[in-house]
Amino acid sequence: MHDILKTFTDLWIAVYEEVLHQVEVDHWQIWEDISYGKGPMISLPMVREFMCPYIKRVGDFLRAHGVQIILLDTDGDCNSLIQPFLEAGVTGMYPFETHCGMDIVKVRKQYPRLQMLGGISKSEIQRGKERIDQLLQPVAEVLKTGGYISFGDHFIPPDVNFENFSYYRTQLNRIIEAAGNL
Repeated sequence: MHDILKTFTDLWIAVYEEVLHQVEVDHWQIWEDISYGKGPMISLPMVREFMCPYIKRVGDFLRAHGVQIILLDTDGDCNSLIQPFLEAGVTGMYPFETHCGMDIVKVRKQYPRLQMLGGISKSEIQRGKERIDQLLQPVAEVLKTGGYISFGDHFIPPDVNFENFSYYRTQLNRIIEAAGNL
């Protein structure tokens, strides 16, 4: 397994070496979806042995070439993965699925420098204005701290009607503008 991972890491570094000579890159995204509703699908020792060293190696290479933002997409309850991925050089994670226990306020307090994206329950938007206002309260709190891009935790489902979606976006835009004026 380490041979496979080393080979892929070497390949990606070689590819990015060429790319970075031609394009200015502002961030790198990793998609791995290793979590589900109740936590990671593999143990933390496995994450630390088989993922973190290779993420760190590519990330260190990219940072040495001016890429400062390393984002990791993982679904589900990823609370236990935040620290190992930070240690591997990841700077941000998303989509922070609230229905899986991802609490953006709690995560921000525990990891004040972690860049976070998402954190709004996509399936709750359909429940109307009062529920939308409740959903956006923690968003307003975390936006004040910086390092957070708010959006629905994945695509907004088709059963969210236009009236509720419009209200959600209008309210979210107001909160974002207010946070930007702090």
